[in-house]
Formats: sequence, structure tokens, C-alpha cells
Amino acid sequence: MASRMPFVKTGSRAPISRAFAVSITALFFLLLMSAVSCVREEDITLEQRAHQLAGELMCPVCGGQTIDGSNAQIAIDMRLKVRERLEAGDTNAEVRDYFVVRYGQEILAAPERSGFNLLAWIVPVVIVFGGIGIALITIKNMRKTAAQTNSAGGKAASSSNNPSDLSNYLAQVDRDLGINKEPISSESSDVSSSQSDKENS
Repeated sequence: MASRMPFVKTGSRAPISRAFAVSITALFFLLLMSAVSCVREEDITLEQRAHQLAGELMCPVCGGQTIDGSNAQIAIDMRLKVRERLEAGDTNAEVRDYFVVRYGQEILAAPERSGFNLLAWIVPVVIVFGGIGIALITIKNMRKTAAQTNSAGGKAASSSNNPSDLSNYLAQVDRDLGINKEPISSESSDVSSSQSDKENS
């Protein structure tokens, strides 16, 4: 049996199993991602921290803009205040708290992950997974309905080939519509034409 991964041999004498290779690869990426996210505040320059914080604070007078992307005077003043606080030795959390005290929680671009604000982080995830679940259930039900329809359609097609069933059906339709299948005699047509002549005169 040929393996899709050339470095992983398969079979009874395989030195490395496929599951082990996948586990090692996943562990490598996990360690790589954790190393990237472990960058400390001290390792980032003051300018980078100021830029990061400016992207986390909303402009109070601009609709939906952070102070990083706004040219309003208050946004410029807030960016300067961020730099001042960082130069004074404040941490990022202390700078955020400084602005929250003055402007309220609405100043934060992303709500804090605690208390009632935790719902803003949880609800979208629940909605996404709920939507996926509903979609899967709907698809499953549609497939089941289609299979039942196909099996019923096969039975109907086999029964529709019977000529007596078809003639009975057509007779029922004629009765329902009030269609008389008896041929019209010449006497009845003469009577109807004479009645229409009398009505016209």
C-alpha cells in the first residue's frame, strides 16, 4: 500500500504510524503559535504599543472609528494621551482603564471578556454553531424526504402503466368537470339552433 506521505511508511512494520506523525505536526504548530502569542509588552516598542492601543479605543465623536483611524481633534488628543501614559510607565491595561474611567465601556473597540460583556463573545459562536446544526438537520431531512419521494414516485410510475387505472382516472376527471362524453345527435343540435333563433328575434 503506497502512502501519500513519503516519510510515513504504512503496513505492519511501519516505524512511525500515521497518527503519530499527525500528532507531532499538530504539536509543532501548537508550539509555534504559542511562541508567537507569548510576546511580552516589554518586547514591543513604545510606538507599537501606542499604535495597538489606538486600535483598541473608539473615537467618541466618530461613528464606528477607532482613534487610530480618525482625524478628529479628540482622536488626535487621545492618541497623544496614550503615548503620554505609556511613557509614564503605564501598562496597556492601565491605559485602557484610564480611558474607560473617563468615557465608559463604550470607548473600547472590543468589549472586555468578563461579566455581561462575555455574552458579546459567546453569542456569535453559539449562533454560528447553532446555524451549522440547523443546516445539517435540514439537509438530512431533505435527503430523507427526497428518498421517500423517489420511492413513492417509482411505485406511482409502475401503477400508472395500467390502462384501466388511467381510464378510471380520466372518467373521474370528466365527471368532476361536468364533461358529457356522449356524442351530440343531429336532433339536439337542431333544437338548440332553433332556440337560439327565437331568442335573437
